[in-house]
Amino acid sequence: MSRFYLHIRGKDGGMSYDDLGLDYPDVETAWRAVAQAAQNLKHVFAARGHDPRDYAIEVEDDTGEVVFRLPFSEHLRSSLPQSHATYKIVGSHLGWLIFCDDEFVAGFAQRLSAELLVWEMVESRCAGHKASQVLVEDELVCEKHLCRCFKEALSGTLLS
Repeated sequence: MSRFYLHIRGKDGGMSYDDLGLDYPDVETAWRAVAQAAQNLKHVFAARGHDPRDYAIEVEDDTGEVVFRLPFSEHLRSSLPQSHATYKIVGSHLGWLIFCDDEFVAGFAQRLSAELLVWEMVESRCAGHKASQVLVEDELVCEKHLCRCFKEALSGTLLS
């Protein structure tokens, strides 16, 4: 088990630090737990009169390295007036970074782990009929994939 520290960063740059941390077997498990916790935290922010989209959860491992960042604006994207999202997985043998609409989401050592996380986010958006495209870039090539919402839409259909 590894220890992960879940800090809250505000849009203004302020940070609330987690000094205790939580144990998870790996980064992927930590990400799923944080994404689930974000559902409850958005209500805490709203009850205090704060817009949750002004905050992000930054997760550090026990070495102090930020292993991923979950902006509430990404997690609450379904409430935003955007028709589709673009996920980018950029990497090499040194590691793989995930961005959503050019905002950093997470980093992984292996491409497969990064792809699994992105496709999980894409499936969540598809469940709400929100379209996504995925770009995978490495030193040699850029692959483009469209989710089933793009593929199932009739030509000229506005996806919301």
